[in-house]
Amino acid sequence: MPDFSKLISETHHNISSGFLETLIQTRREELFTGLMRLNYETGENFMFSFVEGIQQRLYRPHENTVDILPQRTWSNIVDHRNATVGLLHLSVEGMRFARIVHESPVLRTEKLTIESEELAEAVAKWSLDTDASVLFVQSEPVNKYYLIAGHSNPVIEELSFVRDEANFSLSDASFPRMLPKAGAGYQVARYVCNSEHAVWREHELRLAFNPLIRMLLTRFSELGGRVLTERMCERLSLWAHQGGYNITVTSNGVVNKQYFDSLDNAIGNYVDILRQFRKEAIPAIGSRMVETISRETLTKFDPYRRALLSQHIYSQPGVGSLTGVVWR
Repeated sequence: MPDFSKLISETHHNISSGFLETLIQTRREELFTGLMRLNYETGENFMFSFVEGIQQRLYRPHENTVDILPQRTWSNIVDHRNATVGLLHLSVEGMRFARIVHESPVLRTEKLTIESEELAEAVAKWSLDTDASVLFVQSEPVNKYYLIAGHSNPVIEELSFVRDEANFSLSDASFPRMLPKAGAGYQVARYVCNSEHAVWREHELRLAFNPLIRMLLTRFSELGGRVLTERMCERLSLWAHQGGYNITVTSNGVVNKQYFDSLDNAIGNYVDILRQFRKEAIPAIGSRMVETISRETLTKFDPYRRALLSQHIYSQPGVGSLTGVVWR
């Protein structure tokens, strides 16, 4: 898997373990979100990930793999002299991206040199694949990573490295046509991953949950009216924020700025939001109609995402029954 640490500029050289501890404490106090690279003269390379000042993971990148080191070893890693440190600020979206890159096992790697039109054709094919993939596209002006979930998912996430910054954005399979011209073509590395791994499941579930909520609220609005729908969104958003989740519900879907460190945590939150939706909706339109719009909404998804939502969300108690869902 690609090693982000190679793109992180060094900011402190040959520092003591005590000063390194001070740097880490400073990151906590300033609520830093991003990656801290640690490089030692022995050649060992490590990366701490932070979200709002809280250390999440310690990674040890290798040539083609990344180890996740247990927390009990963190103090031993820090307690070394002559560390070189680099920092990369990331948004929450960028941190979710980085987690997939560093924690998803790679099934195989494909490397090629390709022109933009050929790359566009390849990305269109990879988007239909049953395997997920991380794509690294490089040329003289370009260092970009892409998450391609496969299974015809139209959303492709992009992390672009420019100088000492990494910028996150959303794209689709047409992105190669937007890339600047590269005289010698693009150096492309495709890291093919198992889409059933937990980090990819969490990614796909997040992408599916937004249209699920949007469609549920659209149907609720048709039955209960705009005023009740706005009140529903306000109450769901308030409930999420009071629970410590950076998630806002609108009539257009979910604005999800939450970093989940596991698939189970994400599932638990999404299930709780749907339970709250049912709790608010039943007094307004009745339990039978809530069940009906839940089943109708689920059938509008393609078979893959319908199975994904059924397995992880609708299999949980209190979110509705799958009785009557037509499977095709």
